[in-house]
Amino acid sequence: MRTIKNLKGKVRFAFKESIKNLKESPKKESLIFLHFSYGGGKRFKYSTGYKSCYNDWNYEKQRIKTTKAGILNADEVNEYFSNLEIYINKQFSRLIAEGEVIKKSQLRNLLDEFTNKNTSLSKSSDLNFLQFTDYFFSLKEKEIKIVTLRTYKQTVRLLKEYSAKKNEELNFLKFDKAFYNNFTHYLKERSYKVNTIGKHIGNLKTILKSAEYEGIQVNQRFKARDFKAKSELTKAIYLNPKEIESIRNKDLSKYDNLERARDIFLIGYYTGQRVSDYNGLTRDDIVNIDGVYYFEIKQKKTGKLVHCPITVEIREIMKRYGDNPPPKMPDQKINEYIKQVGQMVNINDKIFMDYIENGKKKKKPESKFNLIATHTARRSFCTNKYREKMSIYDIMYFSGHSTEKEFRKYIRISKQDRATHIATSGFFNL
Repeated sequence: MRTIKNLKGKVRFAFKESIKNLKESPKKESLIFLHFSYGGGKRFKYSTGYKSCYNDWNYEKQRIKTTKAGILNADEVNEYFSNLEIYINKQFSRLIAEGEVIKKSQLRNLLDEFTNKNTSLSKSSDLNFLQFTDYFFSLKEKEIKIVTLRTYKQTVRLLKEYSAKKNEELNFLKFDKAFYNNFTHYLKERSYKVNTIGKHIGNLKTILKSAEYEGIQVNQRFKARDFKAKSELTKAIYLNPKEIESIRNKDLSKYDNLERARDIFLIGYYTGQRVSDYNGLTRDDIVNIDGVYYFEIKQKKTGKLVHCPITVEIREIMKRYGDNPPPKMPDQKINEYIKQVGQMVNINDKIFMDYIENGKKKKKPESKFNLIATHTARRSFCTNKYREKMSIYDIMYFSGHSTEKEFRKYIRISKQDRATHIATSGFFNL
């Protein structure tokens, strides 16, 4: 008589930390591991490289919740988990069929191979730059935020367009001062702003540093002081308290879209958050700490957990939605509608804006309401709280700025405002 061997193991995906600990801090992230059980009690675990939190995890399906609006790549991550599960079972069945004695190191090597952890890279300086960027993206996709990775891909797309337009090969040894001048001029001709050009130069320098770290010979000119990511203060506006109140008090009950966009924008103002954090808040994000209600927000850009008090103004907004935050709306629609609201309440001051035309810097007057956008909410919070003498470090707790220098560049304060702020700080006997 013969017995039929079980040619499959059992796969499950679970957090590194215990459910009990994560339940106490439902937004705290923890690594997700693949657990593989086989051969009568033997166990093997393997890090997927991805993190999630209690609130975003479907314990029954052992996958990221796809209903959470803030997780842009949930489907992609879940597909990766499914592929891991299929692959490990397939390889396990093959090894059993071949009569192999299964070792944990063997399973680890197979998964490393599948996930490209053993990928070797040519060290030749003739390696195509674009081939390396594909490798760079594969390295970084689990290390940096999706939004950040997207900006690197935008940079590479512009480099490809430049290469095709100028019939100029992208080669590691050709990133010199002449390339810098030609590429930045190309972007200026396409009316890109100084800060946007600077962002793409900074991204390119990061890619070149990574290539050098991998042993590829790179033209050292990219490290020179004149091969730099330039920046300038933007003319982004803020709304003063009077303008905020005029927006808040405007009766928009006959215009559902305008009202919802206005309400989402105001929650951004009263919490001081980025649009990626304030647009799409739900009842699940509300916590009670010592009798005070807060939005508990894990900032997508910084990963920091902040608690934003639910103010009287926010409660008033939530009453319109059954004591819930207003439903999420596409950012571009908020930008469109909030401008209309600004026009309706006569935010008409003229602002002179810099722009680039045919590579030359020019100025033109623009009505202030046309410059209101989702990011205006956070900038207005920071600027108004500073003017109200709230501690800079307390404001930065909410806004997510990492340095005071970065914060001061962000707010909109004149030299006279700064002098008044200092003079009335209590350190001078006036």
